[in-house]
Amino acid sequence: MNSNNDFWLIDSNFVGVIRFYKDKDYSDKSITYMFIEEGIIMGIHGENAPLMKTRKKIVIEEARLLWKKLSSEGWQKTYPRW
Repeated sequence: MNSNNDFWLIDSNFVGVIRFYKDKDYSDKSITYMFIEEGIIMGIHGENAPLMKTRKKIVIEEARLLWKKLSSEGWQKTYPRW
């Protein structure tokens, strides 16, 4: 979605947000990891800063599967939220 290789999804209620981005600091280049950050939009119209709730690190193949699963459940691409 942007030049920093961050990829964002928002749920169909426009409340839940997930950010996917590569772990650039991992030394073993044979396995690529991604960070997954989950958060929520604050305020009735999203006027407050979003609240990041969790961050986890998973292998890139699992991140791709998660992206596909969420997309099939109605999550949509969105712009960076934090």
